[in-house]
Amino acid sequence: MFTRIGNLRPTIWTMFLYVLISTSLFSCDSNDDENILEGEYAQGQLVVNEGVFLQNNSSVTHISKNNALTQEVFQTVTGQVLGDNLQSISILGDEAYLMVSNSNKIEVVNRGTFLKSTTITGDFANPRYMADIGNNKAYVTTWGNFDDISEKILVLDTQTEQIITTIENGSGSENIVFDSRTNQAFVANSFGTSISVYNTSTNTLEKTIDFAPNSPGQMVLDKNGNLWVIAQETDFATYTSPTGNLYKINTATNSIETTIPLNAGSENVGGKLTINPNKDILYYNFSSGIYALPINASSQAATPIILNGAYGLSINPKNGDIWVGIANFTTLEGNEVLHYDKNGNLQNTYPTGAAPNQVIFLP
Repeated sequence: MFTRIGNLRPTIWTMFLYVLISTSLFSCDSNDDENILEGEYAQGQLVVNEGVFLQNNSSVTHISKNNALTQEVFQTVTGQVLGDNLQSISILGDEAYLMVSNSNKIEVVNRGTFLKSTTITGDFANPRYMADIGNNKAYVTTWGNFDDISEKILVLDTQTEQIITTIENGSGSENIVFDSRTNQAFVANSFGTSISVYNTSTNTLEKTIDFAPNSPGQMVLDKNGNLWVIAQETDFATYTSPTGNLYKINTATNSIETTIPLNAGSENVGGKLTINPNKDILYYNFSSGIYALPINASSQAATPIILNGAYGLSINPKNGDIWVGIANFTTLEGNEVLHYDKNGNLQNTYPTGAAPNQVIFLP
């Protein structure tokens, strides 16, 4: 039985409550869908500034949705120096994991406020990249210290932030891609010529894919579930790599299905590789340009869509815009991120910390 309130009849009052509740529910669902998180740094972009080696000047730049810049976010919020050689940042839920390689630690912060949750250290050195493998676990690649601490993959419990176990891995384990369809993690051994394929259910090595004489760089999964790898042959006497290949790996058989030769001529083949939101166009770099290549191509792209030397190359997964990091390893001047649309038209330029190597796109 309803009680009359003022001149409102029961049916009208009931309809008012229904609309009020429905509006509240709609509002909550919208926030959940957009994964909105409170905090000054919850939206926009984060720039990973690697810093100059041995100078402890790694940093994070935040670019807000209205293009406002905040430099040295970690230092500003925590009052602490971030460390030496910030290699990458991974976002898992509400947390951001900062791989501070040469400081041998992983800083865990709230991705919205950058308030520090914890610092992960232990019997490992030079953490490089992280991949979420599901079930509140992540893999972290490490190099070791080339002395008494060996290279290994850390298996991390992302609820307790504790290292559950470690897995032996190849030399210079760097980039890592997790395929949720097969529960496999692909790890590029950048000091060698192979990719290691791990079963993440058992934490065991399933296969090694060899690319000799080329060393693998970055990797991406395309819309068909194939893994693409960029690899280059490096002359360590001159540290040049004018040739290399793009490889397409069939992840059902873990075998090389397609090889596209890359010849940079008088330039160098870079190790950057990323993909558009539809996962059907690859982007890779030579010394002075960035190229776009459809996944059904049989030869390298003829002309670059962007003319500049990319130290960092990232694609916005929502709109396909291209973000390029330009690095200066001698001074802070000249370090910047360039924002292009998906067709290669320059949209904006942002000053950053030293050696921007990655852009993280927030909701």
